[in-house]
Amino acid sequence: MAVSKTHYNAETKIWRGPISESRYTLEDSIGAVVLDAMHQYPDHVVQLCHQSGKEITNKQMAELACSVAINFSKLNLQQTDVVGVCSGNCDYVAPFCDGVVYDKIRQCLVESGLENTPIYTVCNHIEGVPTVMELLNEKNVDEVFKLPPLKHGARQDAFYLCTSGSTNLPNVVRMSHYAILYRMGVHRRSAKLLVFSGVFWFMGIVNTQKTRVITENPFSPQAFCEIVQKHKIEIAACSPSHIPLCLSCPEILAASDLTSLKTLFVAGKTLPYSLVSKFKEYAVNCEFPIVYGMTELCGAVSRGILDASNKVGQLVHNVEVRIVSDNGENLGPNETGEIYIRTKYASSGYYCNPEASRLTYIEDGWIRSGDIGYFNDEGNFYVVDRRKDILKYNNFHFSPTAIETVIYEIPDVAEVCVVGIPDITYDSLPAAAIVKRQGANITEADVSQYVAKRMQHFENLDGGVYFFDKLPLTASGKVLRKDVTDLCAKLRNKQ
Repeated sequence: MAVSKTHYNAETKIWRGPISESRYTLEDSIGAVVLDAMHQYPDHVVQLCHQSGKEITNKQMAELACSVAINFSKLNLQQTDVVGVCSGNCDYVAPFCDGVVYDKIRQCLVESGLENTPIYTVCNHIEGVPTVMELLNEKNVDEVFKLPPLKHGARQDAFYLCTSGSTNLPNVVRMSHYAILYRMGVHRRSAKLLVFSGVFWFMGIVNTQKTRVITENPFSPQAFCEIVQKHKIEIAACSPSHIPLCLSCPEILAASDLTSLKTLFVAGKTLPYSLVSKFKEYAVNCEFPIVYGMTELCGAVSRGILDASNKVGQLVHNVEVRIVSDNGENLGPNETGEIYIRTKYASSGYYCNPEASRLTYIEDGWIRSGDIGYFNDEGNFYVVDRRKDILKYNNFHFSPTAIETVIYEIPDVAEVCVVGIPDITYDSLPAAAIVKRQGANITEADVSQYVAKRMQHFENLDGGVYFFDKLPLTASGKVLRKDVTDLCAKLRNKQ
């Protein structure tokens, strides 16, 4: 995987990636580009369902998409109207919802004053409620679909995706046609891709050129290994929790053939190399590209191959970054501060939330990431932690992620989340919530002593070490630190 070289301007103290032009224009829409690609390769299998074995070719997918578009027009839906999706993966992931969550969706619409909004179920259908098959039924289509031009050009909103919500309530990011088209990757069409997430996650909407293998069931180590082995998956995209969950079941990994895996993306959080190296013992041909990005930027900021240095690579094309101190000054190499990012392909803000947009999308096109990081002299990019996650113990600042990286070196640790338990004397007491590998005999004292030998005194686990079968996660697979903090605090109070 080729990695671009980051350039640094010593005068402005701004780093930037290479400059390139998009192959798309402000007249192009996602619909036009995707339909054209499907028409060029009509026999390519674009989707394969693990449970049913059903294959859908580009030609079939294009016909289904056009049927939905025509039936949408019969419902008087306009190009700029919003269609919601609340569905897991299935043969027809289309806008609407699973029947099992119908009552919740209906209640939300009523409470929002949208009680007249129609709902179509994708699966688990309910008597009297319309289903997605009505929109996919070509018998209802008596015209040829003609793709209209975008009303407001390629800067027009195409998708609304939620942020992870690991620290606060999610924000809804506005993503334009132009930004998505620029970020769409190019891969071999024969490659098989496995993504457990649905269209609520960025990885669920940008990969249209490979054979995507879907499963109707949620992630589990058993399901992951079974699908990779059966379908010879070459590329997989995982949430941060998926690798630790697999490592907690080493007997499943050892019994599975994962040699087909060539590339495994982990999005949402940087995994320590010590954790990845454990997984590579079972997936011997697999590389772990490291990608740092934000939904607000519609994709990646930096890219590289994960190694023992735990860097997040070099900047990608058309991205600028500056490291900013607490008093607003740009910092130079090896100086740590908040990461500010600028790219012409960023989102245009948060949907219906001008105050949140004002705080994140600031002057001259810069976006505040909320992350703390730095560049070294070679232009390698490092992310230390979320700004909100940096905590204070007795006036010393500590990074939960830095402590987690050390704990992951312990062979018996499958997953860890370090938090700060509130304390009236010391502000926050570092504490570790751990999921053991199956059959492990590690103790609280083992972990505490290991950290004490490797780290400074204010990073010691004075808040305790607590073992759990699993950690609370967001829908996108990020650990909910607030919930973990509450769990650890309750256990400490009991003790």
